[in-house]
Amino acid sequence: MKKSDLLNSLQEAIRTEESASAIFLTHLQALTERMGIDKALAEEARQVLEHLITENKRHQAILEALQKQLKGDERHDW
Repeated sequence: MKKSDLLNSLQEAIRTEESASAIFLTHLQALTERMGIDKALAEEARQVLEHLITENKRHQAILEALQKQLKGDERHDW
């Protein structure tokens, strides 16, 4: 794989993680502020969504570190 192709794939994966976190945050807000669902169920859903957001951010950081490493590497084929 060419370095440029790999970097493009990583950038797309980073954008996907950012989008997913934004979507989860929207759902979290809807559950906690706008929907009249059972408070215990809303709390459980909130915890799950917060965990997903945390993991997305962790994964995004891993992808960004890999992207930085690749940019600094002189190889062009992977």
